[in-house]
Amino acid sequence: MKLCRNILVIDDETRWLRTIAMVLNRHIPEAQTHTCENSRQALQLIRDLDIALVLLDLNMPYLDGRQLLRDIREHTPYVRVIVVTGLNETEVAVECMKQGAYDFIAKTSSTEQLLLCVRRALEVITLERSYHRIKDGFFNRRSLSAFSEVLTTDVKMHDCFSYAATLGDSNEPILLEGETGTGKHLFCQALQQLFCPEMPLLELSLAELTLTQLEQKLFGDTTQPGLLQAADKGMLLLTQLETALPQIQTLLTRLCQLKRYFPRGSLREKALECRLVFSSHQALEQLEQQEFSQGLIYTLRPQRIKLPPLRERQADIGLLLQHFTEQACHAQGRDYLALPHDLAQRLERYQFPGNISELKSLVYSAVNASNGGELAMAPFSKY
Repeated sequence: MKLCRNILVIDDETRWLRTIAMVLNRHIPEAQTHTCENSRQALQLIRDLDIALVLLDLNMPYLDGRQLLRDIREHTPYVRVIVVTGLNETEVAVECMKQGAYDFIAKTSSTEQLLLCVRRALEVITLERSYHRIKDGFFNRRSLSAFSEVLTTDVKMHDCFSYAATLGDSNEPILLEGETGTGKHLFCQALQQLFCPEMPLLELSLAELTLTQLEQKLFGDTTQPGLLQAADKGMLLLTQLETALPQIQTLLTRLCQLKRYFPRGSLREKALECRLVFSSHQALEQLEQQEFSQGLIYTLRPQRIKLPPLRERQADIGLLLQHFTEQACHAQGRDYLALPHDLAQRLERYQFPGNISELKSLVYSAVNASNGGELAMAPFSKY
């Protein structure tokens, strides 16, 4: 998918079409603007001209704007649509946004308002198309569609995908390193889809567990199977590795190295069939300084994947901001909220100690606080 910025203005009023095309060509020269007076020809023009953004009038002969919007969303889902309304059509325009329009603007709006609306849409389109271009090319080439839910255009993240794919033929444990909120759980879900999509993914936190409690949960006994058996040939994610007690570190080292265990109260040994995945907020180098089990460190080091923090993925902030806004609006059953035009750039200067989880929480708070058609800035005021 090319990163095109072509615009198509659809309206049956010739004079208005010419005026808008002149304004856009003058003030947004990086985009090529086309016009269409016959709504029946619009869909074909969108395909032929590789249109990225449509300015769509609602009231037209032959095929009205609402039906054309539905056709555009169905046949060219990557194209964004701004509905252009006349007087007393606001309710209809809002309904169109519920059906997939990006935004709406009145014909009586000022030139500045029109240009602001178009520029915001083009910024979103650039982010989306960049993401889809990289995702489609990368995933199709390397058969890594399991990672398609991880929204990123970052080279470091794609390196993580590539390395993860090389671990599929082994049954050695995997370590996911990353600060709080960097997406370790989502990455593990992608690993499960990549390696064993028909098998379960189970999870257990190592925080505040005693050795006895862990043995019971992992190994089970003669009457109740543990998580290792319940996971079958799937995956077991053991989180918060950095909190594991020394005795637990020793137990996990033996399990990873021998790949066998005894259920409690049983004299018959069982083979470890599931894939163990560990996650840690701290890097192995930090754990080593804390006198963590050297055996476990050596076992995990060859298969560790380090997820970069959000502050090192600044190009992803706008993409994630857009995604979480749409997600929150959908979850709350409300109309889509436009993003303040400079919000992504402002957030790129913030360090995000809580990473993606922090950004998501901020966006959901902003959606809750929003009253108009634009995302509220109050939750972002300190950034």
